[in-house]
Order: sequence, then C-alpha cells, then structure tokens
Amino acid sequence: MKPILMRHVETPPDDSFKSWENACPYLHNPWHYHPECEITYVNKGSGVLFIGDRVLNYRQNTLIIIGPNLPHEWRSDSKENPDFHSQTFAVHFKKNFLGPEFYKMPEASAFNLLLEQSVRGIQINDEKTKRTVKGELMHLMDAKGLEKISLLLSIFSNIVSCDKVGFLSSLIFVNSIEEGQNHRINTIYKYVMTHFKDQISLEEIAGEVHMTTTSFCRFFKQRTNKSFVQYVNDIRVGYACKLLLEENYNISQIAFESGFENLSNFNKQFKKIKNITPRQFILSFERRN
Repeated sequence: MKPILMRHVETPPDDSFKSWENACPYLHNPWHYHPECEITYVNKGSGVLFIGDRVLNYRQNTLIIIGPNLPHEWRSDSKENPDFHSQTFAVHFKKNFLGPEFYKMPEASAFNLLLEQSVRGIQINDEKTKRTVKGELMHLMDAKGLEKISLLLSIFSNIVSCDKVGFLSSLIFVNSIEEGQNHRINTIYKYVMTHFKDQISLEEIAGEVHMTTTSFCRFFKQRTNKSFVQYVNDIRVGYACKLLLEENYNISQIAFESGFENLSNFNKQFKKIKNITPRQFILSFERRN
C-alpha cells in the first residue's frame, strides 16, 4: 500500500494561487494532502469529510479551512435523483505566497495565528461570514490582477474576524504527522481510511509498514497517544454518526456498515466515544432541528 497521496495543485502560470468551482454529480477526492492551504465552501450537496483523525458530516453552506499537509478526503452522498449534485467554491494558496516580509507585519499577526491553527482544520460557523466569503470566492474565480489579491485578503480578513469557529482534527494527530517516520504513519492512516469498514488485524496493518505487531503497537501509541484499535473505533464511530442522520438506515445496519462485527460492541464503543447511545444521538439531533 502506497503512502498518502501528495496531490500537486496546478496553479495557472499567470497567478500566484488557484481558485475554482467544482461541480459534478459525485464529489470524491481520495485521501490526500498538499502543501497549499485550502478554503472550500460547499454551495450544494452533502456527504462526509475525513480530515486528520476526525469524520465530519458536511452539507450545503459549509465553510472549511484545511491547513498545509493535513490529510483529508471529501466523499459526497450519491443519490439517484438526477437533480442532486455537488458544487463547491475553493481556493488553494501557498502559506508564503505573499512573501516573507508580509508575515512580519504587526497587522498580519491574527492571520499568522489562523494559518498556525489551520493545520488542525477549521470550520466556520458564523452565517454572516459564510455568506460574505461565499460571494468573494465566487467573484475570485473571474478576478484578475490586484483585484484578485485584494479579494483573497478580504476573505482572510473576514475569516480572521469571525469568532464562531471549530477545530476539526486533534493536536495529537497533527503532532504525529509532524514528527519523523512520516512514511509509516501516513501509510497507516491511508490503510485505515480505505479499510475501516473491514476487520483489520494487528498482523495485517503491521505488515503494511514492515513491523512486528509489538513494535507496531509501541510505535503507534507513541505517536498518537492512543492504541490502534481505539483509533480505528474513533473513525468507525465518526462515520456511523453520519449514517445515523440518514433515514434509510437502521442502527443494526449502521453498526455493520461502519465496520463493527456486532451491535453490542457498536453500542458499547459509540457510548464510550460520544458519551451517549446511538439512539440518544439521533434524538438529540432531532431536537436541535
């Protein structure tokens, strides 16, 4: 199994960053990372975003910031309805594209903090900010010259001014991929994202990185502060949360679809991680809506 795909972002030769619209019946960008920062607004569609060690349900009017080299994967829902499709507006930019002197300016201190925090992934939850950034991202695709730079700076300013944000991936995950042994830890994450619905034995995953099971367990615990079994259960429960909000699945089906061998273990792990049962999770969502 190859390590996580490092995706090359093609920037137009006359531009310092890339902005574009992605519109298609089904959005699926395989588990990957890139050195560019990414700001994505979901205008239409819904699905699940795997980001670091978190699984997030996304839908229309979702605004996400993904920092450099943070592994992620967008998987949109697919429906037979021909009117159902995905549409996102996005911009990719290198952290230093404005030049090193820009980041030394005192006026850029809040923006520097945003970039540092973006390595965990950030979700913007303020409705006014999302509406404004959506319009600027749409305008950005046709802008040229200084207007394009000005628009991107305006996007930064609006996001920095917003105090309703949520961090997505854990600091433990970020620290684990910044340390040495990147090839091994990335291979492990890629394998889990591909096979979390299956039963993954320690012998199997240890073999992927050419380690004994004892060495693998020690290696993984040192870099993530959790056991491999716990990490896989975190991913499975996160994915189950998405399925629980869809009407065409019952709890038993979701348990098996998420990779659990039986309903009892699913309920046990779900409550351990979320502090509520799957049924309570559904009821709490229905009350909020």
